Amino acid sequence: MALYGLIEGEPGAEVYSAGRRHLSELHDSPLMFRLCSNLEKIAALEGWLGEDVERRWYTTANGQVVTHPAVKQIDSLDAQNTAWMSLLGFTPSDRARLGLAEIRVANELDEFRKRKANVVDSEEVSEV
Repeated sequence: MALYGLIEGEPGAEVYSAGRRHLSELHDSPLMFRLCSNLEKIAALEGWLGEDVERRWYTTANGQVVTHPAVKQIDSLDAQNTAWMSLLGFTPSDRARLGLAEIRVANELDEFRKRKANVVDSEEVSEV
């Protein structure tokens, strides 16, 4: 299913999938579209820069080594994406601020802590 015009495997598809429980296609579409557009731009810039670390800098005519403008653009897009993801509720604190319930799946660590707490409580009670 292609919500927000996303196709599985595209950069924004993962973000939408992560927020599908709390995002509203009607209300969050404009911002989600901008976020996904930025993610596509970052992917294109990263692809263009490649794995070669030396492409991230260049030497000017004066001999100074400076950051490539594409790297600066990626940093700028990342900062904007972080702000937009906060507005869309992609962290627990953002969801709490927005009044969205946090859905927490119990895991083995939670079960261990609960058992450990019961043991500690029972030991304390037996000593009193």
